[in-house]
Amino acid sequence: MSRVIPTTVGSYPRPPWFREYLRKVEGLQKEGGGGIDEATYAKAVAEVIREQRDAGVKVFTDGQLLWHDLLCYLATRIDGFEMNGLVRYFDNNLYYRIPKVKARLERKRNIIVDEFRVAYSIEREMKAVLSCFTLATLSEDEFYGNKADLVMDIAHIMNQEAKELVKRGAKYIQIDEPSLLYAEKEDLSIMKDAIEVIRQDVDAKFFLVTYFSDAERIFPEVLDFNVDVIGLDFVEGYEKNLDLLREYGVDKEIQAGVVDGRTTKMEDEEQVRRKVEAIDEIVDGETLYVSPNTGLEFLPYSKASEKLKVLCRSVGDINE
Repeated sequence: MSRVIPTTVGSYPRPPWFREYLRKVEGLQKEGGGGIDEATYAKAVAEVIREQRDAGVKVFTDGQLLWHDLLCYLATRIDGFEMNGLVRYFDNNLYYRIPKVKARLERKRNIIVDEFRVAYSIEREMKAVLSCFTLATLSEDEFYGNKADLVMDIAHIMNQEAKELVKRGAKYIQIDEPSLLYAEKEDLSIMKDAIEVIRQDVDAKFFLVTYFSDAERIFPEVLDFNVDVIGLDFVEGYEKNLDLLREYGVDKEIQAGVVDGRTTKMEDEEQVRRKVEAIDEIVDGETLYVSPNTGLEFLPYSKASEKLKVLCRSVGDINE
């Protein structure tokens, strides 16, 4: 039996008061006013972390409270990108601004390091979330003309960021890659090389997390990726992902998304517990991370903590 650790994937709904605060700040910025007050931001992050902790989560994220464009937020912090019109984010009722690659990409400033610093001052067991292949896939390339070159330059930037994150205390770095589930075989080879670049000289535990579908297109190749934990969606792809684990076996830890982060309908705790036990029976590793299948930004604020409580209560007796 594995040690089961509840965690989160990334985003968390903003506290209502902070959402209103951001609206006011954005209005002031349009009028030439100042930016976000760090103490106010830290208060919101502390509230989101407290919500996770009270539910029973053991490995946290900061909630990505400033990420208006989900993973494409990263592009707003990288020189060479220009943010353009809106497009739907996968099959969700959320939209993101399309990053356009206008010049060679460079990291001239921190991307999420400053946000991580705030969160880490509140809670040490904190995952930092980056992206590479998905960021490239969601972008429009008007400079490189070659996907491999674009992905590899992003990988080098993420390596620089990861090194700074570790200097600030990061022990866990999560690479979010939902687009990988729709990738061609040659793309998997590109991403395998990209992960080697991202990990170079970075002393941290690396998670590669996928969601929105099953992982049939990336097996068995993903098993050779240099990551410590593979995150799979056991809501959208429960049966298929179980079959993949049975067929190929896994010598890595698994992060299993077992409650639905895209619907307010609450799962039955016993059913979640049985699902976790079925996954654990196959992987039989030292650690099994369990989480919502996606970030929780899709939910109302009041429902997000309920989802996490269902998740954590359902696995409580497994560890006893």
